[in-house]
Amino acid sequence: MIKENFTFAILTYNHESYIIEHLESIRYLIKNFGSRYNVNLILADDGSRDRTIELANQWLLVHGAIFSDIKVLADGSNRGTCFNYTRLWALIDGDRFKITAGDDVYSCVNIFEEVERLKHNDFFSGLPLLLIDGNLGDSRSTIFHILATDVIYKGKKLIERLKGISSINTPNLFCNKKFLHDKNLFDFINSYSVTEDFPMMVKIAHSYENINFVQTKEVYVYYRRTSGSTYLIRGSEFDKDKLKAFEYMLSNEKNWLDRIILKNRIYCYKLDNMLLKKLLNIGYYSYLLKLTANAFTIAKTCSESPSATQAHQAHYDLIAKNANIFLGSVQNKKTT
Repeated sequence: MIKENFTFAILTYNHESYIIEHLESIRYLIKNFGSRYNVNLILADDGSRDRTIELANQWLLVHGAIFSDIKVLADGSNRGTCFNYTRLWALIDGDRFKITAGDDVYSCVNIFEEVERLKHNDFFSGLPLLLIDGNLGDSRSTIFHILATDVIYKGKKLIERLKGISSINTPNLFCNKKFLHDKNLFDFINSYSVTEDFPMMVKIAHSYENINFVQTKEVYVYYRRTSGSTYLIRGSEFDKDKLKAFEYMLSNEKNWLDRIILKNRIYCYKLDNMLLKKLLNIGYYSYLLKLTANAFTIAKTCSESPSATQAHQAHYDLIAKNANIFLGSVQNKKTT
């Protein structure tokens, strides 16, 4: 049997406290579901000042045989999130891949099966579970808005989701390999600072016809929230990137009403007062009307999405245990 290639690509920056858990979650997936694949690993580090690469290399000395190919990009330079993201593209072998931050953790869902099932789509994404201090949190309100978004914009162009108030969980996002060959997209993302996913979707939605997006009810990645999360420590750059993406959408918008709504959204995004941001935002009122109009379908969709947090917590606990065992063995070697 000819095996397909699957690439796990990791973006790291000062992730020494988390990188072993991330790698252990990949090992779990390969051991349990990856027998039909040649699994490759790319680790791109954005100039970490801690032991991220040292620990990753020590782990690879023990478990590296599970990969068909390993590439570690770590020259010590800090070039920014977007550059670190796009430099991976040319190194991904095959059409099946997932790019994820090194502080997040893969779930117990068979990611290989899901990619096979959904590989012909332009984008697909799952539902979020937040990982905070070792505990997985099931935010039903966040999940509600993701599922409501999918109902409201079903059958509409992707750009309509992005222009309006909507929710897409980007840590769980997969995209089609064909986009990684687009030099204009490459350059567009590299013009941003710390936000690669939203600008990527905006550019693709404007550049290609009939882009489709599929929302599943699976959790593929546990998204870790810490005091060092980019959206917290580099919030001003994050806001600038979002505004830049909104301005790009505005520059491409021809419909006068949509231009007014986008201008209003940009104005509100710049406000410091959180209450006024929502009260003055026309988009929120439009979203509420759409929620009301689709209330029955949304309620039905949400009722068919049961929580599996306990099972995922048990999986994470196993991953954390394996990571601690490995880190303990590293520490023991140092003391003997």
